[in-house]
Amino acid sequence: MAAPRDHSIATLECAVDSSAGPMSAKKAAKAAAKDDHDHDHSRALAYILRGNKGPEARNARLEDSRVDYFRGKDLYRSLKARPEIIDEYYQKLIGQPTPTTPTEQDRTKQITQIGQEMLKRGYFVKCDRVYKTARPGRTKKVKFPKFLTTMPRTQQTFTEDGEGFYSWTYDQPMSWTFVIIAVLVAFAVILMCLFPLSPIWFKKLILYCCLSILGLFFVIGVVRVMVFAVVWITIGRQFWVLPNITSDEIPIDEVFSPMWAFDDLDVNGNVVGRIPAINRLAAASTAFAILAVLYRIAPEKGSAIKTINKAHGSILDLFDLYDTPKGLQGSVAPNVTENATGAEGEDAGVPLETDAGAAAADGWDADADVAPPAPPPPYSGPPDEGAESEGETNTETDTKGADAETRAEL
Repeated sequence: MAAPRDHSIATLECAVDSSAGPMSAKKAAKAAAKDDHDHDHSRALAYILRGNKGPEARNARLEDSRVDYFRGKDLYRSLKARPEIIDEYYQKLIGQPTPTTPTEQDRTKQITQIGQEMLKRGYFVKCDRVYKTARPGRTKKVKFPKFLTTMPRTQQTFTEDGEGFYSWTYDQPMSWTFVIIAVLVAFAVILMCLFPLSPIWFKKLILYCCLSILGLFFVIGVVRVMVFAVVWITIGRQFWVLPNITSDEIPIDEVFSPMWAFDDLDVNGNVVGRIPAINRLAAASTAFAILAVLYRIAPEKGSAIKTINKAHGSILDLFDLYDTPKGLQGSVAPNVTENATGAEGEDAGVPLETDAGAAAADGWDADADVAPPAPPPPYSGPPDEGAESEGETNTETDTKGADAETRAEL
């Protein structure tokens, strides 16, 4: 009897397991569907935040790869400026409705929960700057560092104070704008490869544009140094025009912002590193003396212009930018000489004998580089004694005149 009872219990357990199996599979399918649905919402939110409505993103080196990242405070700022995004996705991701009249604290809490949910789903990773101190000569750390490192797993949280950097692991899908830009870049590369085949005037245009840009940078540098020197000598402050123009840690759209700034302020806005007036006057006197010496030994205006023209010709010769190519310059001159010689022969009415037969008749090898000997003068009879004595007298007179001129020079 015990065995049948055990068999019935086993049969009942099998039935329960078989009946529970489909139920657990349905629950797992529902959970997976819900998870996919939540991922769709978080992916849609990530797509929005990676666009123009999201926080400002910069590029940096994270260990061995290049990533785009943003600051936590920028995410707070961008979402608070667009509360409709919070109202739409807070309930979809967190499952809680938005208060009827949310306060500033409620918005901060909602953004913190949204950020934590996105961080948990792996759409971005929390990072920290590699260099935690300011650069030499600076009192403040840069807002957007160029080198990042991943935070430990225990510190992967989205803090409410907005501190920290977060690197994106989600990339937006390719758009038609990206495709068009890629095609234009490829076309530009092909044009640059065909640059050696471009006409001379186009090459000169590119050369002069590059030289103009270099000259502009040189003028800006000179003006910055002069303004800095005047302000520093006068009031002892470090004042720079376009302070970010030499920085390699900011994008190009922030080079001209701000236009000027003092570079001797600490975090609290106090002036630091001011040099006494005596030291400033001594430095100014030394600089003035050096400039005066340089002005005295500087070349004259005409010499400087000649040097500039010579440098210009050297540049054109280096890049072969003359209007007449080098291969044609050497072949034009012989043709011009030959044509001129032929014209003179035709005007004199004397035929030109340039063939090998005429040269051989005169006893000259046409293939040799040595010119044929001059023909002897025609015979005019025996010399006359009177003419001979007259010639000697003229020779003596010329010799005496030359001696007199030599003595006068001495």
